[in-house]
Amino acid sequence: MKRFLIFILGFISGAAIIGVIAGGTVLTYQYFSQGQGLGVLKSVGRAVIEKSDHWLEEKNQEDAGDGQKPSEKSYVSRVKSKIERALFQKDQRAKDHLKGLAPNALTVKIAAADDKFFQDGASLKVPSFYSEMNLTSARNEYESWQIIFFNKGADLRNVRLQFSDLVHEDLRTTLDKKNFSWQAVGYIPTIKPYYPTKYVGLWPDPLFETSRFSVKQDTTQPVFCTLFVPRDTPPGKYRGSVTVKINEKDIQQIPVTVQVYGFTLPQQNHLKTAFDFYPHITSQRYPKNKGEDEDRYESRIKQINDAFYRMMISFRMDPVLNVIPTNETDLRRVDEYRALGLSSFSVGRYGGTYNNNWPEDEQELLALKDTYRTYGEILALNKLLDEQYIYMWDEGEIGNERVKRVAEMLESAYPELKKLVCYHGVWDPEVYPGWGDEIDIFVPQISSFDHQKVNRLKKMGKEIWFYVSGPSSDGTPNLALDFDGLDPRIIPWMAWKFDIKGFLYWCVNWWDGMDPFKTAANTRWEQNFNGLLFYPWKEGPMASMRVMNFRDGMEDYEYLHLLKRLTAVWQAKGFDRENPALIQRAKTLLRVDNSLIVSLKEYTNDGKLLRQRRNDLAKVIEEMMEKIK
Repeated sequence: MKRFLIFILGFISGAAIIGVIAGGTVLTYQYFSQGQGLGVLKSVGRAVIEKSDHWLEEKNQEDAGDGQKPSEKSYVSRVKSKIERALFQKDQRAKDHLKGLAPNALTVKIAAADDKFFQDGASLKVPSFYSEMNLTSARNEYESWQIIFFNKGADLRNVRLQFSDLVHEDLRTTLDKKNFSWQAVGYIPTIKPYYPTKYVGLWPDPLFETSRFSVKQDTTQPVFCTLFVPRDTPPGKYRGSVTVKINEKDIQQIPVTVQVYGFTLPQQNHLKTAFDFYPHITSQRYPKNKGEDEDRYESRIKQINDAFYRMMISFRMDPVLNVIPTNETDLRRVDEYRALGLSSFSVGRYGGTYNNNWPEDEQELLALKDTYRTYGEILALNKLLDEQYIYMWDEGEIGNERVKRVAEMLESAYPELKKLVCYHGVWDPEVYPGWGDEIDIFVPQISSFDHQKVNRLKKMGKEIWFYVSGPSSDGTPNLALDFDGLDPRIIPWMAWKFDIKGFLYWCVNWWDGMDPFKTAANTRWEQNFNGLLFYPWKEGPMASMRVMNFRDGMEDYEYLHLLKRLTAVWQAKGFDRENPALIQRAKTLLRVDNSLIVSLKEYTNDGKLLRQRRNDLAKVIEEMMEKIK
């Protein structure tokens, strides 16, 4: 009996211990997967993960035996990955490349635009270095890269770059050095966010326009370089160099080779974009000067806002604008911006930008009908209906009857006015019959994108965009500061693969009540630059690494669009029968296979692979264009 009691007590104690460990693990995962920070259960969670490696490996093999594709992660592996990312937010940056640096000296290396290098020399992912700049570009395209200064020696001052003209292989044509630009990369301190991140500290992002810079001892300084290839540039290979100078002494000469393709990217985007800019926040960073009267100050603020709009368009980010078509000044501004590349804009001063400020009174709402009818007529007269949309509603509740009433009013006023709504989810006509009938453009958040529901809306003739906002822990890309450098570039590729016609972002200048050069914590949530892509610098905007990489993605999208158009021309002319292998290569590239993107939550962060795929697109485009000539 005594042995039996001991056995029972031992069994109960063991079960209790197992229960505590299991319960603690579940609680730890639930708590930390939602990004609430580290706590007292961290050590328990780590022990469980370490002890569970063998079991996870066995479970993965069992899952694979049940018919799971080898390329997919099993459920338990995904859970483990999520726990590791969300629970243990330690420094996960790449540092092995630092071992080969010369001691007590300056080392200069070439790296891609999507690599992020920190002041201690670490990078966000394992970088690829190059001994020279080998670039490829279409006409009317920007190509960027970085020169990284790893300084293990004494402080360096008066450092600058000097570019030469690029000479065509025919020795008669040149690409002027004035098409090169460069900026010193600055750093912004981040806070510990609620979402997984590889590092908390100083992150590279702002691009300072400067004629020279300094590099302190034991510090790394990236320099962001960009080449613009004008529309009239003859195709072919160009060669030149960039010289690193310190105190006007030549330190290193880096060869530059540029292959210019024989096609030109359009000025306007085929992927629609809507990036909101809040003019009322501008004055917080640009206060009135001493002795400046109100009229002069207001004029200066308008000029600063205009500079932001123009810079946004140069990065293929269409500002929302909220145009009043009855206002001649607004229409002239649209014409000016369209010449720069504007391809879409919002109409009216009601809706998402203005906190869904539609009149609640039914009669007041109906009174807007004549106003919007006039808007539609003026836009039609100016041939602007294809570019316009009404940012009708931002987030809230799907099925809201007030949204339905606003859409009905606008539909009856002028049906060709395109009504756009943003929601965390996707409208299900079976759950809310008829609710979204009058809505033209649905913009679900990327984290709640439901392909089955979206495809149903497409069959109903609805246009689908998507948007990102607050960073998530679910693996979807984001434009916040502390995400991978390739995230902004992959978004347009995702839009292409999943037939998404547009991309929306809630704000590019949210520096409300804060100094964006002192902290990346620009919202009341634990986020790092959610809604801040451009910096307020002196008398105008400053670009960021993130917008540079987003523009690269938008340009990639134009490669895909051009190849699709050429494929259709080839098939119409019967060329596909003469060269079936080439047409098959084109179709394969246009599908954007799983090596690049599996889903909105699973995609590559290999910039070299993405650039190679873009170059593959270019080669097929040139072959097809040669046949059409």
